[in-house]
Order: sequence, then C-alpha cells, then structure tokens
Amino acid sequence: MAAKAILSGDLTIVHEGESLRLIQVTDTHLTGNSDGCLLGMNTERSARAIITAALSTERADCVLVTGDIAADGESGAYQQLETLLGSRVPSMWLPGNHDCVVGRLDPYPDYLKRRLRGKHWDVVMLETQVEGEVGGVLSVAELDALAQAVNDAVTSDKALLVATHHPLRAMRSAWLDEQSVKNAADALALLEALSERTAIISGHVHQESDVVVKNVRMMTTPSTCVQFAPESEDFALDDKDPGYRRIVLGPDAQLDTQVVRISDDSNRPLLTSSGYD
Repeated sequence: MAAKAILSGDLTIVHEGESLRLIQVTDTHLTGNSDGCLLGMNTERSARAIITAALSTERADCVLVTGDIAADGESGAYQQLETLLGSRVPSMWLPGNHDCVVGRLDPYPDYLKRRLRGKHWDVVMLETQVEGEVGGVLSVAELDALAQAVNDAVTSDKALLVATHHPLRAMRSAWLDEQSVKNAADALALLEALSERTAIISGHVHQESDVVVKNVRMMTTPSTCVQFAPESEDFALDDKDPGYRRIVLGPDAQLDTQVVRISDDSNRPLLTSSGYD
C-alpha cells in the first residue's frame, strides 16, 4: 500500500430512482498492449468483451473496478482500462497486489475516490494492497475510513457496501487463504454496528462466491480473464467463463446481484498451467 491513503473524496453521480445500480469488474490483468496474455489468455480481448457486454446491457450508475488492473504494474495498463471503460459511465478503481500504486496511478485521481453516496446505500472503497506482498492488510487509514463510513451510514440510516481487492474471509482454498487480509477481523468488528445492513464485494480470487459471515454478506466476483478453481489445495484453473457482477442496491438494505459470464471459445487459458508470478 502507499505511504499515505491514495483514495480520497466522493464520486458525485446523477442518481435517478430509488436504486443504485453498479457493475463490478475485477482482475483484468492488462499489460498495456493488445496482445498481452495471462496463462495463454489474451487479457485485453477478454476485458473488452466483458466491459462491452456490461455497459451495453446494464443500466449502470457506476463501475467498481476492484484491483489487479495491471498484470505486473505496467503503466500502460491504466490507460488501457480507461479506454476500455470509456466515459459514459463513471468508475471507481482500487489497486490490487499486481498494481504499482506509486507513480503509475498518479495520473488517474478522478477514479481513486473513497466514497459513493446513494439514497439508501453508501459505497466505500478500501485499499488492501501491501507493497511487495501478495496478501493484504487494512492500514490504520483504511480502518479509519471504514469507521467513518459506518458511522455515516448509521447516522443517515443507510446500508453500506464495502469494496476491497482481497476478500475479508477464508475461501477454503489453501493457497489463496495464505493471501488473505491479515486483520480482516478488525473490519468485521467495525461493521457490527450496521448489523445486517452491509455487504462486501471483493476480487483477487478469480471466482464467484456469495456467503454470509457474522451477518455480513460477502461476495467475490470472477476475473475478466482466467478463473481459479474453488476449494483447491494448490494453484489450479477453472474452465468457467470470465464475467462481471451486476449489483442493484435498493431501499431497506435490499441487495440484488447476479454474476454474468461471457464466453469466447477462441480465447481460453491453458488449464494445465501451474501458476504465475
């Protein structure tokens, strides 16, 4: 993570109707060029297919990008993502463990917002990246930001959606659970003040999940490229299609969500791959 918090301020959007409609896109692993691949899969081609499908079919107020934008911190990856997203729908970005925060994201402050405020829900973005490490942690600044978001939600009688890169729970997958957020319990303790009026969306694990832990609904979302096999002791790929998550946040803490997958039989990963750096 950066020496100081890189996320700040609110994203202001035109929010029509009672519901806040979001798209989550995660783990694009872009390389800054059109022929970059991850484990045999062209990441720009897959990200383009996912983003194009999402923006053409969903009535979205905002796109949440939850980390690992770049494959290995490539500076061109962030311009590549900006181009793929376009300017029609605003977006908020989080760094992941594969992203280079210092310098590379400096030109994109408009996307590095901390909060999005809706009529019935607020959204808070939390950075979990630890420089030089694969696993995550929430710094004092991030926990303070969460505490403030929880307090504001309680005061205004809203629900709260928390977005992170690393999940705040174990995935029952040994190699991935070694990379979990070390102080996730501190965040969950803060969320207790909202009881069941909160949810968390995350990336990093390249797979779909949706469970409730300590009254908090926790979801992970497929990568726009390669997928990891659930509940695997060691690194293993899944043959499921990449995708995105649609989220509709309504009155009385209502949350409706589905994962949408997009198939491209001519752009598939090498399923026998044994890992990547």
